[in-house]
Amino acid sequence: MKKKDQVMGDKINISHSAIGAVGRGAVNHGDIISTTESFDFNVIADELRKLKDKLYSMPKSDAQIVALSEIIQAEEAVSGKDGHALVKHLKKLGLWVLDVARDIGVNVIASFIGK
Repeated sequence: MKKKDQVMGDKINISHSAIGAVGRGAVNHGDIISTTESFDFNVIADELRKLKDKLYSMPKSDAQIVALSEIIQAEEAVSGKDGHALVKHLKKLGLWVLDVARDIGVNVIASFIGK
């Protein structure tokens, strides 16, 4: 836009952003995840298995059951090579799962949980 240009209505400037809705009255229902990351699904599958095995060996709690459910869904996303769904499920894991992931050395998974 130039200095002398006149704006009639809404002026919207967007750059370098994942936008879910723009403009007057716009609505977004759901998460918008924009990623240019490439995934090594073999490494991720291996790390998810290790994390799931560790959580299975821990004392059972409601939080653990919820985390295991998200990990199982993340495994399904890996099987389908669906990076969007993978990230969605890993982001739902709590900080305590991040600590477990770091402790057992599943650093790729830990990097997604910590985002």
